[in-house]
Amino acid sequence: MPPFYDSTVIADSKTFAAGETATASVAKYHTPAICVALENLEGNADDTLTIEIVGAAGTYAVDSRTLSETGSYVVDVPQADTVQLTSANGSTISAEARNNPR
Repeated sequence: MPPFYDSTVIADSKTFAAGETATASVAKYHTPAICVALENLEGNADDTLTIEIVGAAGTYAVDSRTLSETGSYVVDVPQADTVQLTSANGSTISAEARNNPR
């Protein structure tokens, strides 16, 4: 088990193209917390950010929200092999998966 303060970067002030997905391994975390910061809408009126988990049983959407202004939020996800973050319209995002031991 990794240290309680461990984290994995999903995106570091990355400007996503419309429909682009970033993926990170979270297999070593029990129940990761996904921390997302929408930094810039890049001229779009809004953007829909979708978080999915991927494992042996398939891919499941955990959270999807449409944001019309910059801001941040945290989503707890079940244990999985990887997590995916997708930007529907294209925006600048920072995100990380943090170990969330119980």
